Amino acid sequence: MKYLRELFGALVATFRDGSRLLWLAPLIALIAGLPEFAQHVAEIKLGMFTSAEAFKALQNDPARWAFGYVKITGLFLAIFAAARYWSMPAGSRQRWWDLRTVAWRQFGIGLTLNAVLSAALYALKPALSANALEGLNIALTIATLPLMVYMLGGLFGDRTVSLRQVYRTGWWQALVMAAMFLLAMFPAQMVHRFHHTLAMGAAPPAVWALMAWDAVLVSLIACWTGTGLAAGYAAAPKGPAQTSVTGTTDPATPAPLSRAAEAEALGA
Repeated sequence: MKYLRELFGALVATFRDGSRLLWLAPLIALIAGLPEFAQHVAEIKLGMFTSAEAFKALQNDPARWAFGYVKITGLFLAIFAAARYWSMPAGSRQRWWDLRTVAWRQFGIGLTLNAVLSAALYALKPALSANALEGLNIALTIATLPLMVYMLGGLFGDRTVSLRQVYRTGWWQALVMAAMFLLAMFPAQMVHRFHHTLAMGAAPPAVWALMAWDAVLVSLIACWTGTGLAAGYAAAPKGPAQTSVTGTTDPATPAPLSRAAEAEALGA
């Protein structure tokens, strides 16, 4: 029951507190939303939404992808920023944009290991059957789950976290974080794709309205996903004493995200 309560609490925090970032930290939402809307402007000017056939013909247009790379970068930066926002302890004067507090060694090693393993899997693609590749991908995903805890610990400024530690005690944390990431990202991504379907062949005012709303949705996806990662990291049990995201030990349960937000908003 304890684990179920923590899982449910993390889920509530993901969507409740993630939505609150729209007014608590609007810059985070804009990091994801503005590049998304800029790409939509390019898509509309290219004529992508005139029909399904036009959309299919132009979806790989270089101009569209020039904006697409910026959009993807902005999305992940916003996810990291949202996660970092909620890692700030209540009452602290730290700010999510102060990169001096990031534990760059842990964050860099975690990010590099994930990138290298992903590249290795991609390199093996021509040599493996579809079933073997899928099986290896699943096995690698499971095996590297604790790396997410290690990397996010670095992002949150925890200079005490180690690879040995996360592989010994970080599995529950990793599972909660992964669950929050999937629940925050993929259902909303389906709605995001449906917006494109609705826009095909629609009148220009409807297309502009849909794409404007879609940019807001992408902002929310980033806020929800980053908040979910932070909520999973904070909610997961770490033993008799709770290790905070700043690497300190606190025998009490971490404060709810909403209380941290209130302190941050008030400049406490």
